[in-house]
Amino acid sequence: MRIKIIAVGSTRWQRFLRRWGVSFLIDADVLFDAFGHPAVFARNVRRYGVDLAAVRHVVISHDDWDHIAGLELVLEHCRDAAVYVCPATGPEFKARIASCGARLVEVAPFLQIKEGIFTTGELAGRSKDKDVYEQSLVVKGPQGLVVVAGCAHPGIVPIVARVKERFRQDVRLLIGGLHLKSAPPDEIARTVAALRSLGVEEVAPMHCTGRRAVRAFAQAFGDRCLRLRPGDTLPLPK
Repeated sequence: MRIKIIAVGSTRWQRFLRRWGVSFLIDADVLFDAFGHPAVFARNVRRYGVDLAAVRHVVISHDDWDHIAGLELVLEHCRDAAVYVCPATGPEFKARIASCGARLVEVAPFLQIKEGIFTTGELAGRSKDKDVYEQSLVVKGPQGLVVVAGCAHPGIVPIVARVKERFRQDVRLLIGGLHLKSAPPDEIARTVAALRSLGVEEVAPMHCTGRRAVRAFAQAFGDRCLRLRPGDTLPLPK
């Protein structure tokens, strides 16, 4: 099993240009999020040889703009795919999915998407004084777990703790947006320490993690802090 980074935007300049968000392909048939700029998403799909017709499962972490912009392009190529969303997702976005002919699935906690791949189900978080409901993805192997986060609005420490409790395994790899870009240094330090104490072995922080937090992860995890870019493919623990 492997994960390919289709698109990622992590800097302030990328956010200004709306080239912001994440999109990952797990194996050939599970897409997690669809980035925030449809033209960049489409270009990267072509550049990195992603076969959208092979996608059978589309998991949307949450319906903020920076995670859904490429969805129509995906569903043009795989109309029979299932799209997994949080139950609290807005009705307009659900209607948008239905208009593409896709099968809408409102996730339950730890719903199995395919063999070895699960969603955490809907978890509640806060952003800019509003509630945000979000799911993360879990890849389960005998040697450990991989957690894939979109923005981690519910808090990356509670997400990892919940996953570890459910599967009774350590998280080998944590990848994605960790929602620390506006966090003060002491909160970042507590988060890094908590993740290490939970047994996280490797981390690939990106998107909304923020430069200061990425530096803290690099200092704490050393060469186990991975710097991944669009087009990179990473084997996952078997």
